[in-house]
Amino acid sequence: MIIDCHMHVFPFLGSAGGWESPEAHLDYFQKVMYGAARPAEASKPGYWTSKLDINFRVGKFGRIEWTEGDIEYYRQFMAPSLQEQVATPEFIIAQMEHAGVDMAVLQNCKLYGKLNDYFSECVKKYPDRFAGTVELNEFEADKESQIEKLRYSVKELGFKGVFYEATRFPEIGEPTGFNNKKFDTFWREVSDLGIAALWNFSASKIYLDQVKAFSAWADRFPEIPSLVTMGLCLRPFNDNGKVSFPRELIDALNKPNVSIEVTYPIQVGPVGWDYPFPEAIELIRQQYEEYGGNKLCWGSDMPNVERNCTYKQSLTYLTKYCDFIDPKDMELILGGNIARIMKMKTDVPKTPRPRLADIA
Repeated sequence: MIIDCHMHVFPFLGSAGGWESPEAHLDYFQKVMYGAARPAEASKPGYWTSKLDINFRVGKFGRIEWTEGDIEYYRQFMAPSLQEQVATPEFIIAQMEHAGVDMAVLQNCKLYGKLNDYFSECVKKYPDRFAGTVELNEFEADKESQIEKLRYSVKELGFKGVFYEATRFPEIGEPTGFNNKKFDTFWREVSDLGIAALWNFSASKIYLDQVKAFSAWADRFPEIPSLVTMGLCLRPFNDNGKVSFPRELIDALNKPNVSIEVTYPIQVGPVGWDYPFPEAIELIRQQYEEYGGNKLCWGSDMPNVERNCTYKQSLTYLTKYCDFIDPKDMELILGGNIARIMKMKTDVPKTPRPRLADIA
């Protein structure tokens, strides 16, 4: 069974998407998008609490658009084929069937929306396809309201993990603030619920600092299985298209309770690599030798990944070109590991679907 540990489904990106209003969602969305394109602006005091005057909007064909002065700009956030900026569960299932993927973990990133309710409907409708994760307010994780949201999402909605965005803490000037012991009550609840934590770190110069803080957290909560989403990130260690991970990064993640996502096609834009990504394959070889096959989990970041390659190629660069991976380990990387750490049921009765007649 092949399980994608990094999938997104979402309503129209310009909608409220579970936020208080469309305006609230777009305010956050524009600050993430504009800040990524203009990091000098994002580093200024008050950026996250200010109002941007850039006529930000969700365009068509995968584009996020804004205006500076008299100049129109865009970021190619999704592939141009995502014409209406929507990824319904039915669209994603069709992609999975085309690529030969059986199940997927829905990562609940606020950029797409606060999607607990949306994910709940997806999981209820397609329990044989999707496993949900919880979205919460990380800044208030010590509050009973967030702990109760966690309990409800796990016990009533059946979610298998919490999606924890350490990426948000630079917004309040505390990049490693997620490791504050005031949040330990929340993490003890995660432990008691027996679920996994999926961690998202900032792909910037603070990345290594965040990973080190996470490593200290993992020592405090060795019973909580964790997945480092996006895996070892390329951008912070990119030197003109060449990437070398420092020893301290590799060692920081070498914990019994820590698993690492393998998801390089989504990251190759800034470094300029092309399919089948031989540079990434060498990095995977290094991680396989360091960590073994029982700590790595394949993920795609679909539908975003199709701005760099097809969904099927985001799988085949691993299955067809990483021939140094033992077949039994490949089975673990392609699904066995994520099923284990998230306690996913892989024997759920299949939702009736049309059968493939032939290959067009």
